[in-house]
Amino acid sequence: MADATGHIEPAVDGRWKMFMRVGQAAFEKGNYRGAEKMFRSALQEAEKLGSMDTRLSVTLVNLALTYCTQGKHDLADPLYKRALSIDEIILGPESRDLAIDLNNMAAHYRRMGRHDEAERLYKHALSILERACKPYDPDLALVRNNLALLYCDLGQCNKAEPLYKAALEARECALGSKHPQVAETLVALAGLYRMNNRYEEAEPLYQRAISVLEVALGPDHPELATALQEYSELLHLTGRDEESRQLEQRADAIWSKADRL
Repeated sequence: MADATGHIEPAVDGRWKMFMRVGQAAFEKGNYRGAEKMFRSALQEAEKLGSMDTRLSVTLVNLALTYCTQGKHDLADPLYKRALSIDEIILGPESRDLAIDLNNMAAHYRRMGRHDEAERLYKHALSILERACKPYDPDLALVRNNLALLYCDLGQCNKAEPLYKAALEARECALGSKHPQVAETLVALAGLYRMNNRYEEAEPLYQRAISVLEVALGPDHPELATALQEYSELLHLTGRDEESRQLEQRADAIWSKADRL
């Protein structure tokens, strides 16, 4: 998308990068409305770069994920499908970036309750990454973690637990023990144990995850609120109602602040 002087594409690319950078920062802070606004502006710029450009597919995926996070699944669906069609052509069928696209779309289907489609896409992504990646690769850990979430939704805990453990080991090895993705898997595995009345195994995982999230994401992040809420439920189940109420109030305060952003 360049004119005779070659000035249009650099200008468009610069604006696209700016909108993407601001949108990603807003998303990481839990400001999903702000992220949506920035990604929509980025999409307007990316459309000017051509229908077969990886910048367009990246933007579509980011906007779709932001919609999903806000529960706007009907808006996300066509964006994921369009991004996947672009990357299948540009990147090829064995690309790890394509595997991440498949993972993102699978997560979208999981949230919509389309479990068979989600499982098929997760397994497709895993097959690509298992060929392309080393055992402790973060992308491989991500897909294993998400497939385990799906199996938990289906009540297939025997399939979920080994996937969570493999994802946790890989994330700790690749990212370090204080990374938010490690906390994500800790919360998920703790939730599995809580649902199966394995409270003594769940509690230290929640405690560790909360300490990681407080430092890595800050005291007002929605992911911390989710961990606090789940730990509060565990405390209620084990008869520690006062501690449970304190954590629930803290989680509610974080959610209220996030809604005002």
